Amino acid sequence: MGRALEGAGEALELRDNERLTIWLPTQAGREYVIGADPAGGGTEGDYSCAEVIDRELGTQCAELHGHWPPREFARKMVQLGKEYNTALLAVERNNHGSGVLAHLQTAGYPKVYKQQGQDGWWTSAVSRPRMIENLGDALIEEPGLFRSRLLLNECRTFVRFANGNTGAAAGTHDDCVMAMAIAWAVRKGEAGRTERPVG
Repeated sequence: MGRALEGAGEALELRDNERLTIWLPTQAGREYVIGADPAGGGTEGDYSCAEVIDRELGTQCAELHGHWPPREFARKMVQLGKEYNTALLAVERNNHGSGVLAHLQTAGYPKVYKQQGQDGWWTSAVSRPRMIENLGDALIEEPGLFRSRLLLNECRTFVRFANGNTGAAAGTHDDCVMAMAIAWAVRKGEAGRTERPVG
């Protein structure tokens, strides 16, 4: 983790009252994946987060992080997805995600990740450990791919509990970790496909 934090990059651009950080702008011909962990939108609760990665390289390109109700978060993701060459949006459909996905459907966004015929990524007791392990391996093997201090600091307070589950330590958040874990899991699953699912 130390190596990753040392390599955390200065932002190229900050937008939306510093809630959108851009490290690598869109490049023509590149494909991108956006992993998203939605929250309810209340200012006291968890944050909504979307992580943009290069589909081929896994490099972190941008991070959207803030408190928004589902409709607003969906709108911001549509803008971000379109900016990144109509990126594949992989939104966690647990809890608040179903509302965000409904708004994406209404907006007609053309590339929403589907799992077993349903829009969105399902984080389950089976998929969660794999996602976290996959991201943990990437952080160890290729720390230079990750640029966000927010993400890397969350990784430092992401713990394994006595019951074997993982999550944010008391008083901390794991929104960036989960959004990035989704992005990487989808990227890994999609790597062998020539065509991506279209919503």
